[in-house]
Amino acid sequence: MARKKPTPPSDEGPQRRGRPGPGPGPADGPPEAGSPPPASKPRRQARPGKVTPRRPAPRPELEKARELAFRAAESLDPRRSVALAQLAVETSPDCAEGYIVLAEHARSRKEALDFHERAVAASERVLGPGFFDEHRGDLWGWIEARPYMRARLGLAEILWVSGRRAEAAEHLEDMLRLNPGDNQGLRYVLAGWLLNLDRLDDLEGLIGRYDEDSTTWAWTRALVAFRRKGDSPEARKLLTAAKKANRHVVAYLLGKKPLPPEQPTIYSPGDEDDAILYVGHNLSAWKSSPGAIAWVRSKEKAPRKPRRKVPSAAGPSPAAEERLRALPSEMDAWQADFRQFTRRVEIAGERVRPWMVLVSSRTRDLVLAHALTDRSPSPEELWDIVTSAMETPAAGEPHRPTELQVRPGGHWDALAGHFEAIGVACSPTEILDQVDDLFEDLTRHMAGSEPPGLLDMPGVSPEQVGRFFEAAASFYRRAPWRSLGFEAVLKVECDRYQSGPWFAVIMGQSGLTLGLALYEDLDLLRKMWAGKLSDEEGARKTVALTVTFDDEGSIPEADIEAIERHGWAIADPEAYPSIFRKERGLSMRPPLSWEIDLMDACLRVLPDFVARRPPDDTTRELVPVPGASPSMELGLSWIDEPA
Repeated sequence: MARKKPTPPSDEGPQRRGRPGPGPGPADGPPEAGSPPPASKPRRQARPGKVTPRRPAPRPELEKARELAFRAAESLDPRRSVALAQLAVETSPDCAEGYIVLAEHARSRKEALDFHERAVAASERVLGPGFFDEHRGDLWGWIEARPYMRARLGLAEILWVSGRRAEAAEHLEDMLRLNPGDNQGLRYVLAGWLLNLDRLDDLEGLIGRYDEDSTTWAWTRALVAFRRKGDSPEARKLLTAAKKANRHVVAYLLGKKPLPPEQPTIYSPGDEDDAILYVGHNLSAWKSSPGAIAWVRSKEKAPRKPRRKVPSAAGPSPAAEERLRALPSEMDAWQADFRQFTRRVEIAGERVRPWMVLVSSRTRDLVLAHALTDRSPSPEELWDIVTSAMETPAAGEPHRPTELQVRPGGHWDALAGHFEAIGVACSPTEILDQVDDLFEDLTRHMAGSEPPGLLDMPGVSPEQVGRFFEAAASFYRRAPWRSLGFEAVLKVECDRYQSGPWFAVIMGQSGLTLGLALYEDLDLLRKMWAGKLSDEEGARKTVALTVTFDDEGSIPEADIEAIERHGWAIADPEAYPSIFRKERGLSMRPPLSWEIDLMDACLRVLPDFVARRPPDDTTRELVPVPGASPSMELGLSWIDEPA
């Protein structure tokens, strides 16, 4: 999980195919069509009572510094880039381009923030305040203003990832006032940020100012409508329009396709790259909107499956009984039963819990017949399956058994007289040992090795797991990741347990994974963020207690059954809490009883702590855990970012 340096995107963000935008360079690219020429005279006359601001006078030392900064940006050697950029700002402290390069290679977010602030200040000094007053509304058209716009975008982005999100959004809003033509594509970034901040009125105003049929606007309209009114006719209409604007979004939004590690740099409206860009910037907003992804999933039409012709069951009849009586009778005790699988299995690409009918010879230890069905079999179907084992058995010669052992009641009672009529004694019994073993073996073979559920762990009670699910649902609804920057770490201490401290990371800023992880090694965590460990090396060395939120397929089948049986709380169809302990190596195991209690406590208190104490306040606070059983307190404090 290497840290990506906060680099500003190209001047117009990802480029549309066939429409290159102005790129950086000594001349800073040609102006946009219709923008003022790079000559000395302005595009429009001076406003009455105001003096037209002159272009900044040529400054040889600044031009020399800019040339150094451009060479620094083009260098593939990080050390040379930093050395050239440092030389550039020493040559001229007003070289914004040099500070931008230094920010890209900063060792921490604080350092990057400082360089971006210096870049903005340098640009403002070069342009002068009168320049902004005169050219508000068409600032991008003036080439000398573009370093300022790039520097300010970089500042907004580092503020966002640092958790100062309201400030970040204010910068983009002001930049759009300076340049409503939005050559940098800021409106798309701002739309995602306003969604995250739940500023829906401002977002709708932004969409109204830039009325267009883009992927971002179409899908954002649908999400806003769902947030406001749920599954309303208006929201459904907008969702249909969004799918027409870009049908590729659904696969990435629902997780049918994984997002690539790197975002595209070029796209065509409505193509797959356009969808990747949209979902990459807005997945967190969708996942943080309870029910939104489940809503999209529910509106997807399942592929039409060809109807499987199921022959109607013949069932018992005088003719069938006469034919069966002609078979030889042998001293043989059979067992027969039908059951629904306790686990889901994949059949034709779909996870289902089918029914199975089994017929076996207990005397000879043979499976004689079996059948899968998507519904509980009827008495007639059971008769057909058992009698087929007599006439065409899977093993051995055709014959009638002397005894058929079945469970008492139900369908078998209705068939008992017919079996007696062909000379087979129907014996109800509560114990079908052979069939029990066969069902277990077949389930394991078809469903694979299923991890144990939480209630399978020693000392774990339904009440304890119920409290954990309640805390997890509340944590998900509070969505504390929406107010945090990337790589924020909380120190968690608890005197109740001998181990610890733990280093808590709230996940969800990118939307790829929502949840909470309690790491044991802070240095290892920082090395992973700094990119000093490969993904595989980091995965092998990591030890953490983690809870993540996803659909029901992310948790063991035993837990799904327990949820249905005990009514445990689930915040959203996409928010089933999966809790596990990651050990060294690549092994994972279910949590122990005390680990469930620890995670329960963290889920209960961290959202309030995050809301009232900013990450730059590292004061330790002792927090009692409400509703915890047993009662406990947690010591919480933010970990300051290393210099």
